[in-house]
Amino acid sequence: MLAAPAAGILVDRYRRRTVLLCADTAAMLGAVALAVSQATGHLAVWQVYAIIVVESCCAAFQWPALAAAVTGMVGPAHHGRASAMTQTALAGAQLLGPMLAAVLLGAGGLRTVLIVDVVSFGLGLLTLLFARFPEPVGGPAGTGRRTERPCWRAELRDGRKALTHQPGLKHLLRLVTILNAAEAAATAVLLPLVLNATPKADQNTAVAMVSTAGGLGLAISSVALSVLGTPRRPLPWVTGATLVSGVAVLQAGFFPRPVPLAAAAFVFFLGLPVVSSCAQVLWQSAVAAEAQGRVFALRRMFTQGGIMLGYLVAGPLASNVFAPLVDPGGPLASTVGRLLGTTRDRGSALLLCFTGLLLAATALIGRRHTVTALPADDPPPEEGAPGSPGPQVTTGSPPATAR
Repeated sequence: MLAAPAAGILVDRYRRRTVLLCADTAAMLGAVALAVSQATGHLAVWQVYAIIVVESCCAAFQWPALAAAVTGMVGPAHHGRASAMTQTALAGAQLLGPMLAAVLLGAGGLRTVLIVDVVSFGLGLLTLLFARFPEPVGGPAGTGRRTERPCWRAELRDGRKALTHQPGLKHLLRLVTILNAAEAAATAVLLPLVLNATPKADQNTAVAMVSTAGGLGLAISSVALSVLGTPRRPLPWVTGATLVSGVAVLQAGFFPRPVPLAAAAFVFFLGLPVVSSCAQVLWQSAVAAEAQGRVFALRRMFTQGGIMLGYLVAGPLASNVFAPLVDPGGPLASTVGRLLGTTRDRGSALLLCFTGLLLAATALIGRRHTVTALPADDPPPEEGAPGSPGPQVTTGSPPATAR
């Protein structure tokens, strides 16, 4: 997260294929170092932490470079489908990666897992070598010529302006950040709620049911968007999906039992790819291609910060802030406490209710914002200037059907 500003500047200064190759190579060398240490019997915990830091820094370069490259690799009409396919691949990796690691760990041990990790990096590098990466026109990366560029502080300032030069983009950044924080907080308290609401003999089944429901919702939505593409008017769908996700989280707080929690997880994760893909399309259309590395890196810094904040504050808020309000003797025990319908973990349930209301309120507050697409090859307007003419996306109109 801290490396994101520098990563965005480098992504816009140099060829995106080069940035991806360097980042993937560095990550692969980290994986090789782990495999060698394990094979020679010198693997230590501090080495694992160090490699994780290195790979996280590499990811700070990989994501903005890949997201910015997609803008030039496909036409504007297919940006939504490409974004959804990327989300599908990421979701598949997150869902299947731990399962595959568990299978490999049982079959061949840690050495097999590390070897497969190195091989996967090698396959990724081969893909990059043969893929075509059109570079944006108008900068050193696109023309191949050395041109005078402003200092890194000026470039970072320009990236910040491009990220929020429209009120609609500011709202979009705020909404996605809050949604990510809500996802992290809900995930942190969901498992204790499931365990406390289920007899010990059925706990494994209940946890599996809730996890499967969430993964199924994520997969269905991602695949549907990959096939159909994003809607013609993405911003109303961002608002609607966030509102539905907020209602699902609110329902999970009021009915913290396995079946309602599974239904809430399915609906919540069903909406995540919709928000992510539609938001990506809006940023791609409203930000000049030569500034997208900085903009996407800064956006990722905010959204990752939301995830980190959600995980950090979920436990303390549930135990120290919300639980005293609804526990016996608390100011809300006789009202809201009774509505929650649980005698244990009322603080976690109330946190879910608050999170759902926050998501719904954030979506409704910004429903009238617009995002104006830039004309082709034009730079974004200066901060405070009116938006450039172009197709507008408003949240006041009814959502169009997905293509």
